[in-house]
Amino acid sequence: MFRALFSRSEVRLFFTISVLFFICIHSIDAFLAPMLISEGMQPEVVGMIMGASGLATLFIRFPIGILSDVVKSRKIFIQFSLLLPMVTWPIAYLEPTAMTLYLAKAADGFTAATWVLYNILFIRYFDKKDAPAAVALLALAGPLGVFLGNCIGGALIHFFDKNIGYFVSSVSALLALILTFRIKEFHDAARAPTLKACINSAKRQLADSSVWFIGLLATIVILVPFATRDTLTPIYAQQLGAKAGILTLLSNIHLIFYALAIAMCSSVFYKRLGLVKTAVIGIILQVISSIGIPFTSNMYLIYFLQAMAGFSFGMAFAVFMSLSVVNTVEDEQSTRMGLFQTIYSVGMFVGPVAMGLMLQHINLSSGYLMIGALCVIAAFLTPMAARSVEQRQIKAAQKSLPKVSSAQEYANKTSQ
Repeated sequence: MFRALFSRSEVRLFFTISVLFFICIHSIDAFLAPMLISEGMQPEVVGMIMGASGLATLFIRFPIGILSDVVKSRKIFIQFSLLLPMVTWPIAYLEPTAMTLYLAKAADGFTAATWVLYNILFIRYFDKKDAPAAVALLALAGPLGVFLGNCIGGALIHFFDKNIGYFVSSVSALLALILTFRIKEFHDAARAPTLKACINSAKRQLADSSVWFIGLLATIVILVPFATRDTLTPIYAQQLGAKAGILTLLSNIHLIFYALAIAMCSSVFYKRLGLVKTAVIGIILQVISSIGIPFTSNMYLIYFLQAMAGFSFGMAFAVFMSLSVVNTVEDEQSTRMGLFQTIYSVGMFVGPVAMGLMLQHINLSSGYLMIGALCVIAAFLTPMAARSVEQRQIKAAQKSLPKVSSAQEYANKTSQ
């Protein structure tokens, strides 16, 4: 599969666009909160700005998946979403107010909501049997894009004006938009669902309590990095004297160990521990990494805890992503995944907002402790959530839809 990146120009093109996509939506995240705090902006306002992307994603992700299926074109949604950060971040640079920054982060969230469309387009370049490997290959664009975005943004902020980092998002969006015109989109009109079919599928997913249960726990798990890595930890590090280079390093440490955990889940953790134990151990490590940071001023220990935070997030979140489509017929996987992603987007919004409020009205340590408490609750509820997934009733759907995929059968076995 890796050979396709070097031997097939269309695969290489799409992977490049995906890397630019992640640079666009994440290049400023590691620096924005401490920058705004240092400029005198109220912590609760900073929290609202940092959470704007999650709020936009919350409202956009589920309906955009349905609309793209009906319109039969996903590329046009991707292109429109890339236009937004191209416009909003230069406005924020010229007029850096709370409102313009909020709109810029909301634009990032709208763009981020289209990621599921990238996956659907990319797997069309491969045979059906290679689809799981294709998704795994495209997933590498995430860590690579965020890493490059952090490095480019950190260098610009360190050597030039701190607000110049806003243009990283705009430039990467422009480059990605230009390249999208070379994408060849494959249409299968015979299998295109009608609006009525999409709505009926959405209703079935909304009525399934198990996807809400899994989504709630994923909300807590994803709340942790958005509240700590993107909000509290860079603010705390700046209070300890950290500059842009250190903030870049902190974010990239989290990213590298997150990617490592993701890679080890299917090959090591799932086989040896199963899904449930993998998630519980990951959440417990999230507790340790969260409550440990505010009680030390040693940057080397903070680096270690940040690495643990990234690794634990990868362990836990990968499990909930897997559980979200277990015992789901193939034709409803994308709808269920869209609903699941919509639910956990709440954590992307609530995390920064709650931390901003606690930072302003209580103190920094209280935010970390609250996150630790939520993770303890999630650890206890995870086995119950896994059992609810195993009990999903899909017999009625199987009468008219294809059988559950082999990938899901594997996930069922490993969850036991």
